[in-house]
Amino acid sequence: MKKTIFLTCLLLLSSAIYPYTWLPFCPESIHANNICFGVGSWKGVICSPDGMYLWEDDIEEWSFYTYGGLPVTGAAYLDGTRILVSMGNGSYSDGVYTFDLENHQFEVAEWIVNPNFLLLVPVMDGNTDTFTNEYYIGSQFGGLWKSVDGTNWSEVPFFIGKSCTAMDFYENHLVVTEVSNIYNIYWSNDYGVSWHEAVAGAPIITDLKFNYEGNLLGVFPDYSNSSGLYRSDDYGQSWSVEFWSDNMSSVGFDAMNTIFVGWESPSGGNEGIAIYDPNVPSPGLSFLNDGLPSTNINKILLNPSMSAIAIFCCTDQGVWMSYDYMVGEEQHHVDSDKVFIYPNPVSNEATIMINTSELTSENISISILNNQGQKVDEINMAGNNSEEIIIKWENGDLPAGVYYLVVKNNNEISTRKFILSK
Repeated sequence: MKKTIFLTCLLLLSSAIYPYTWLPFCPESIHANNICFGVGSWKGVICSPDGMYLWEDDIEEWSFYTYGGLPVTGAAYLDGTRILVSMGNGSYSDGVYTFDLENHQFEVAEWIVNPNFLLLVPVMDGNTDTFTNEYYIGSQFGGLWKSVDGTNWSEVPFFIGKSCTAMDFYENHLVVTEVSNIYNIYWSNDYGVSWHEAVAGAPIITDLKFNYEGNLLGVFPDYSNSSGLYRSDDYGQSWSVEFWSDNMSSVGFDAMNTIFVGWESPSGGNEGIAIYDPNVPSPGLSFLNDGLPSTNINKILLNPSMSAIAIFCCTDQGVWMSYDYMVGEEQHHVDSDKVFIYPNPVSNEATIMINTSELTSENISISILNNQGQKVDEINMAGNNSEEIIIKWENGDLPAGVYYLVVKNNNEISTRKFILSK
């Protein structure tokens, strides 16, 4: 049970102690329910209630595209000329579509009623250490759908009749939430080959995120004695409450695993977006609302293509980004021109070159992330004292798509986007 009076008093003691600036990532006129990075262009796709906004690299503008005014719920990379788009509102046109980046035409791939999300999951074959892409769509009425090529879809038998609301993954661990007349959380530790129910007492979760270490957080929305932020340390099998709060809408992490939470509208002294620190006295919230034209937070996301550590929030008045909220941590962002990967696009092998003359630490880690922000390869460079690092990198049969080379040492980070072609 929530102790409402006690919580309210604590919230009055919690104030924003972080310096920060919010910058517009798109026009404020855009109603942004979600943003999908690394899809179609370097800025990606913004999902809205009546279509989608695609950043056009050639003209450096956001362009609006719609299919009969249907809401867009997600987008994902398909190939060099097409992306996948999920959209629907309960009509006969609901489903997953391909969108041609050259002629800007939609083409239906599968009719799926009320799709809530579209997720690309890179799957590793343990025998060959190769990756392939698998796509998932969760339907409000039609269960969970899966495709290995983005165009041919089939319903996952375990989820027939279940209302699939949200999904995320970490390595081979997949978690799906169900919210309807019945609610539950389902988990898999083998890339979806087998599925299991969470233990009794699993909360209602409408938004969930894994961080880079496999910790999972989820939002219990609306107004109830159980609403708030929940945590799972065993990949969705069991859950415990972090703190109580009504009307939460979203949770997210940045590249340093800082936790952010958002609210759909003001409730009990909470609104907008806040950093949550579980290591300080409860509730550990530092709000970052100054400068945001809308505090109705729809999604909180990171963009793995950013060279700076940044957080993005989707609001009713555009997508907003902040990258200076960690100034107090003395974080240093290395210019991206210190990191190179060539040739780009990469086919089988590439050369990674890092100029370390301006780095302050000898311990350097090099990671390869996919366009979902998931780590797919890592190179440790502990104790390297040279001013220039040159590495030959083999892609290990990763699937074609957009990837990011991420170089970190202590609080320093630099990122370089590249394309892997086949």
